[in-house]
Amino acid sequence: MPKEISSSRIRRLNSLMEKLCSRAKVSGSELRRLRDGVSSRTFQRDLSYLREEFGTEIEYDTSSDEYRLINRGTFVMLLSMSEAQIQGLAAGIKIASHFLPHLKDDLSDLWGKVSAVIPPRLTKQGEALGRATVVATPVSAVNPRTFHLLIDAINKKTPVRFSYTSPYESSPEPKERMTSPWGVFFQAHAWYLWASHPDVPDGVTYRISRIDTPLVWPDGAYREKPQGQEISDYASSCWYAYRGGSDVEIELNISPPLSLVIPETTWHPTQKIETKEDRSATLRATVSENALGSVARWVLASAPFVTVESPESLASEVNLLVKRLSKKLNN
Repeated sequence: MPKEISSSRIRRLNSLMEKLCSRAKVSGSELRRLRDGVSSRTFQRDLSYLREEFGTEIEYDTSSDEYRLINRGTFVMLLSMSEAQIQGLAAGIKIASHFLPHLKDDLSDLWGKVSAVIPPRLTKQGEALGRATVVATPVSAVNPRTFHLLIDAINKKTPVRFSYTSPYESSPEPKERMTSPWGVFFQAHAWYLWASHPDVPDGVTYRISRIDTPLVWPDGAYREKPQGQEISDYASSCWYAYRGGSDVEIELNISPPLSLVIPETTWHPTQKIETKEDRSATLRATVSENALGSVARWVLASAPFVTVESPESLASEVNLLVKRLSKKLNN
């Protein structure tokens, strides 16, 4: 057990640990500014005290004069948070409860513990901000067991076998998939799995709500994700979660008033929007070939203010959707 220490030293140790936890590496000059008038020798003693009495692992690089926290040990920090940080935390917990509904009870319990030690005024502000963020955002339900199994398999790099039903294939029958899971992401209104596919080197997306009876397959061969690509890169390049095939340049013409609204949102990371004198706009982007069906449905949902300039294959997808809709309306 650590020896009894003064309140002033507790404050110094707490400041040191807060700073070390804030970033992967902290410069020595920045840490030394926290000495609060004490000598350099006292600063070094504080670091030694953390290491010896609390088992805190702090690594120091002499060449760069940088400190890195490896392990907090048994030191318990007394957090000091600004109003903005408290509001952000409150909103974040509410948002997480919405987008991960299977964690709602656990997050509610966490928020109860947090709200007990912060001012009620800030609690209400943060909760209101969280509710306002998610009030109109639908979320498709996922099976908690499936979700946690996939997350665990991603972390352990273990293949997963599951049954998958796609509404976009000609046969509605479920198919068995043996995959190497690489990451999960949320887009539009559902959670998706990014995982391997025998015919697609960059992998494909599987909507997690359509995954059934998943089983980890520890004896299977695990395929690593594409070199240099992370889940954030993959997810940001999707158009409503569809990805695969060769790249295709698309060009859409957008008429007012929608042309005044479209630039407010990043629909695709490659998009370039050109506004014209008549207030219409042209949106250009590079999307995956397999995403054209998704883009076509987005165009139809934006009718009559969006038309396809190119490619012809995208225009054909939109025309096919229009014909199907017309046929249903006339029946």
